[in-house]
Amino acid sequence: MGTPLERKRPLRFRRYAASAAFLCCACLALLVVAGCSGGTLGANKSAGSTNTSAPVGHNMAGPAQQVVISQQALAKKPKPWVLTTPESAIRSYLDWTSYAYRIAQSEVATPTMGAKQEVRVDSYLQLNLEKSRLIDQTLDSITFGKPSAEGTHTIVPAKERWTYRYVSIKTVDKTLSGPYSASYDDTYALVKTKKGDWVVDDVEVKALGAVK
Repeated sequence: MGTPLERKRPLRFRRYAASAAFLCCACLALLVVAGCSGGTLGANKSAGSTNTSAPVGHNMAGPAQQVVISQQALAKKPKPWVLTTPESAIRSYLDWTSYAYRIAQSEVATPTMGAKQEVRVDSYLQLNLEKSRLIDQTLDSITFGKPSAEGTHTIVPAKERWTYRYVSIKTVDKTLSGPYSASYDDTYALVKTKKGDWVVDDVEVKALGAVK
């Protein structure tokens, strides 16, 4: 998925791509939108505080918003990405986009994806911010199918199971709805960069059941 998120997207929303809200193509939208560059998280943290509050902007459009993130959420940073194989790149992409969605900073995940997917992830994040929420998602399992490679391009099918909830951007760690479960049949398109890294360039998502 990229996230249930994208899929209903909810992690990659090709279905949002044609929508005006996702002008830039928000397939996943996880990615957010432009224009304003907000401060970094932590900018307004007071001594001893367990929360972090800072204006969050987007890479493509939309006003900056004040978002409150718990220090615990910020501390759950994934392991460094591993882009040496398509499968490891997909895992890194999912780990880092999930983290990006939770802390409202899509740029932390950009090294794991191509430019087109960055737009989608940003757009999805912006969509949630417009609803005054963030998605907190956990990948429960992923099973890869047989890859199809052609030069510097590879297609990898995958089956995923996720657990996710929506949290408030105003009240730290407050659950607005969920937790929910979702399963997907995904198809990842990856490209190999000049540096030799595999990155996720596109994701097609098929939800197996309802996604909220």
